[in-house]
Amino acid sequence: MTAVAAATTGLAVAAPQWRISTDRRAAARVAMAAGSDLLHLDFGGAHRGPLLSEPAELRAAEAIAEDIPVPVLAVNHVNDIGLADERGTADPAALAVLDRALDCALRLGAQVLHVPGFRRSLPRTERLRAGTADALRTLGERVADAGLTLAYESPLGPRDSLALARAVDHPALRLVLDTGNLEEAGEDPLAFAREVAAYGLLLPDLHVKDAAPAAGAAAPAPGSAFHALPALLRRCAVRSVLVENDYRQAPDRLREDVTLCRNAAGPSPI
Repeated sequence: MTAVAAATTGLAVAAPQWRISTDRRAAARVAMAAGSDLLHLDFGGAHRGPLLSEPAELRAAEAIAEDIPVPVLAVNHVNDIGLADERGTADPAALAVLDRALDCALRLGAQVLHVPGFRRSLPRTERLRAGTADALRTLGERVADAGLTLAYESPLGPRDSLALARAVDHPALRLVLDTGNLEEAGEDPLAFAREVAAYGLLLPDLHVKDAAPAAGAAAPAPGSAFHALPALLRRCAVRSVLVENDYRQAPDRLREDVTLCRNAAGPSPI
């Protein structure tokens, strides 16, 4: 966290490399220029740029981590593969990618391996949920041995998310609250925060995205995710917020979103 952010809000604000540029170095420059404290990197693959497991890419990412902390490595590529199959078991190809990503996360000093559950990884049937639990359970053992946290994100509401977590039954697992994905699925982020936090399973790194334009860098639009952010921050213990709008064509919006998060957090009580 930057010294200024720590002193003024006590809340770190992270930027998502995959929402800025597939060029990780270029994304890091944009994130730092916008005042971000942290940078979440993506493992790559498909249309998200080169794989981080390529030696030159990993060396470049290690250099990035010297300039801005990289606490999270996201493996969005599993959305293109599928975590599970209809037999109710983990997909070996997805686990192989996640194993390679875990090695990279350790090299970067990341504390969290982020696994999403969308598109081909969407747990839309009971068998796919069983297979997703199988994949997360297997990966959880490896992540725990490495001393990291396994973060899982999906559009499932709190009850279904908690049922999946119970099926995984591994202490390394935490569930991600993403305001945009939950609202798009018809779920209430506040209810998700309340119910998941009650079981101690809420990852303290929130994701906030809302395409509604800001009414100015200091004023969130009424009804937007940023407008609702203070209530979320009061609801649960949060160490960081990832702003996740699409900044590829609108890099100035990143600075606005970082400011909105800082203002939502308010001054530090210290």
